[in-house]
Amino acid sequence: MTATGDSHNRYLLQQLPEILANIEVNWPVLPSGMWNASGVRSVLRHLNEMTRKSRQAGLVNVNKITQVIDQAINEIFQEDAQPDADEIDHLNQYLEALKAAVTASQAPSGVETAMQSYYQVIYLNHEDSVKDQITEAIQKNGWRVLSVHSVQDLRAATADEKAKAVLVDTEHLQHMGEVNQLLDELRTQKKKRPELIFLSDRCDIEIRLEALRSGATQCFSKPINIADLMLNLKQIISPDVKPHNRVLVVEDDESQAKFASTLLRKGGLETLAITDPLGVMEAVEQFQPDLILMDLYMPGANGIELTQVIRERGESLTIPIVFLSGEDDLEKKLLALHSGADDFLTKPVRPQHLLATVKTRINRAKEVFTAGRKGHIDHSTGLRNRRELLQQIDLSNQTMQKGEMAGALFSITLADREQHLSSDESEAINNLVLDVADLAGALFGKRDIIARTGGQSLGVLIHRKTAAEIEEIGSALYEQLSEALADDQATGGGHRFGVGLELIDAKQLDAYLHLTRGEAASLQAYREEHDGYLRYHEQTAGEESGEQAADEFQKQQFLNALKAGLIEFHEHKFSASHDIGKEISEQIPVPAPATDIVLISDDIYLTAERHGASNLLDKYICHNAIKMLGQAALHGNTNQLLIRLSAHAAGDETVLEYLKSELRNMQLIGTGLIIEFNLPSLASNLKQARHFLGEISAMGITTLLGNFACNETAYKVLAYLKADGIRPHISLMQTNHEKIHEIATHVHSLQAKIILPRVEKFGQISLHWSEAADYVQADYDD
Repeated sequence: MTATGDSHNRYLLQQLPEILANIEVNWPVLPSGMWNASGVRSVLRHLNEMTRKSRQAGLVNVNKITQVIDQAINEIFQEDAQPDADEIDHLNQYLEALKAAVTASQAPSGVETAMQSYYQVIYLNHEDSVKDQITEAIQKNGWRVLSVHSVQDLRAATADEKAKAVLVDTEHLQHMGEVNQLLDELRTQKKKRPELIFLSDRCDIEIRLEALRSGATQCFSKPINIADLMLNLKQIISPDVKPHNRVLVVEDDESQAKFASTLLRKGGLETLAITDPLGVMEAVEQFQPDLILMDLYMPGANGIELTQVIRERGESLTIPIVFLSGEDDLEKKLLALHSGADDFLTKPVRPQHLLATVKTRINRAKEVFTAGRKGHIDHSTGLRNRRELLQQIDLSNQTMQKGEMAGALFSITLADREQHLSSDESEAINNLVLDVADLAGALFGKRDIIARTGGQSLGVLIHRKTAAEIEEIGSALYEQLSEALADDQATGGGHRFGVGLELIDAKQLDAYLHLTRGEAASLQAYREEHDGYLRYHEQTAGEESGEQAADEFQKQQFLNALKAGLIEFHEHKFSASHDIGKEISEQIPVPAPATDIVLISDDIYLTAERHGASNLLDKYICHNAIKMLGQAALHGNTNQLLIRLSAHAAGDETVLEYLKSELRNMQLIGTGLIIEFNLPSLASNLKQARHFLGEISAMGITTLLGNFACNETAYKVLAYLKADGIRPHISLMQTNHEKIHEIATHVHSLQAKIILPRVEKFGQISLHWSEAADYVQADYDD
């Protein structure tokens, strides 16, 4: 469908309500909640019709929903089974979403002209240009568009940083210097620069090059393909959630490995760094990287040799390998590339160059490796494989936003270590793995993910409404496997196994870390022949003696740093939204660079818990905060100080007494001090937490609940604990205006304040929070 086919476009739009009515009449879910098999084919036929016509009309939201419904119905229909209650609920929710999208497509059109309107797209065009079809298509997809006719109007429109995309007719190409200067100013003001898209009357290469050189990400030639333009806008306005890419860093120099890992993490990539080149194959198998970043010269094996070894395995052929080395000799670089590498970067390398190379290579490899998603299947059993499970765990981390569901990973271990097996033994193991998968599948739902994570191990990712349901499933899984495998005559009267549980909660750990923690628990359960499933905790036994020694060394380093005062504090400011000049200063503890302390998951509180030093860290933080509070009081500073304590503090009377003692010694009351607790960590003993919060409130200290899920359960906990404020979960920072308003209304009705969590980029927080929250971040990273 093109912009010149306006009458045909309107005809398509007029047909959608009729098609929707036919879908509703034949809807396969009856009012009684039963499955109506006779209506399935009729609905699928009408869905296909709506999918085709919505695509022609450029209605990407309608198109996506129809495809989701089609897939969901087909999955149930092909299984020839009655859907469960959850599936019926999802189908009915999809139908409501479809009705809302179709209703939005029928809304009266009208270009926004008021600068106060909320909009996602700005269209810079000439007053006499033919623009109605484009603006109408944008509005039919439920987005707001503002039409402007000059760079001056564009400047006013971008002042509030609401728009995510700017469309520019190439009649304005002569003004692109001014447009780019305006958009660059947004970056200097630490605002998000909107994506720039050109709409051109000509289709020649010169105009396209000129547009792209002006900073545009796309250039569409008239007559505009409405569907393609809307798909591009959708990816800008509401991009699909995708799993993080993983990079394996192979570098014998620990400082260089840490530098590369830190840089890549800041670029949104998950990393694993190894300094022993001989461990590369194990790391590739366990971590399943999307790219390997490798040094050329290392002891034991050089990068060229390792590349050849990696490329010998078929499943590793598609993994891009990039060398990062100080080698500048052209012949040696060519030799490295001929060994099977994809690129060669010479140190020192600019951070932007490294990130761009890594991301480009990953994206290109994924585009090539798409046929039938073969890379996500274990070919011996047909089960999903480790890579697919890692991606699903990562997606679960990102989409578990509202705290309404509990996520968990069960790991099943069938052998202590991987072994070299004969073909007959391999076949027997494959059959055993399939048998265990079938047994486990009987307990899990259709949306749960079962994958083969190793030769003799499986992983199961599930979501349930409560942790209690997960624990019940864990007990049932152990009992069923115990009963079935005890009678396995093929293994001489029984087969040992271990079941581990790793909860996926608000900590938002890397997918790889979640999986390895679950596997560590199941391996320990296997070795100890544990009766029942074993939940992972930081003190899980079973590490090798070398790992124990390294852990003990890190523990001593951490304790020494606390004793020597080598834990520093980084300060971040938060400004009051409705009280000019009032600020909160957050004090974040970090190890001094000289300590060489390795933090677990970059979390000092998790590290302190691992080393049994939570009590010491809590008191260290309190001492620093009260000292700063005293200094501020001497200078008449009334701004507030925010610190976070571990959940252990809420159950530790010694911390309470320490706070009282420190305040008494400084002749202070706690007014001006805010103490934050991670709400999910307090959930195990709310009665104890309420006592502690009440005690510190009596000292004048303000209490704050972090990682607040903003659901009904969380609001009840807030009322019960009588906390003074909340910090919404980071995943809620980009939620819609209605949800933000609902959260603010509910929290403020409980006489609590809202302090936003810290983010790195300005664009990571919806502008609607600036009105709803009581305190917002005052500074952002470049």
